[in-house]
Formats: sequence, structure tokens, C-alpha cells
Amino acid sequence: MKQITYEQAMTQLEALAAQMEKGELGIDELSQRLKEAQRLIKFCRQKLLNVEKEIHDILEQDATSSE
Repeated sequence: MKQITYEQAMTQLEALAAQMEKGELGIDELSQRLKEAQRLIKFCRQKLLNVEKEIHDILEQDATSSE
């Protein structure tokens, strides 16, 4: 997957969901869109985990340096 931001991935997911909700996709296109959504969800989940770790590390460093 090319480098995108979390916000861009979420925008793409929202667009995919809207397309699927319309029910106008053929079975092949629906399958492709679901695979794309799955990749975006995985990307977003990993991005959130990375940010959570970074925040934890920053807070831990701050607590250690304050002592």
C-alpha cells in the first residue's frame, strides 16, 4: 500500500462503505472493494497501535525524567 495518512485511509473506508451500502456493486467488484477495505482497516489498526506505543513511550520518558 502506498504511503497514506490515517485520515486518508479513513476517508477511503467511508467512501467504500457508502458504495457498498448503495448495493449497486456487482459481486466481483464487491469482492474487490471488501479486500481493499480489509487492507485499509489493517493499516488503520496498525497506525493506531503505533501511535499508542509512541504516546506510552513519551509519557514514560516524561515520568522518568521528572523523578
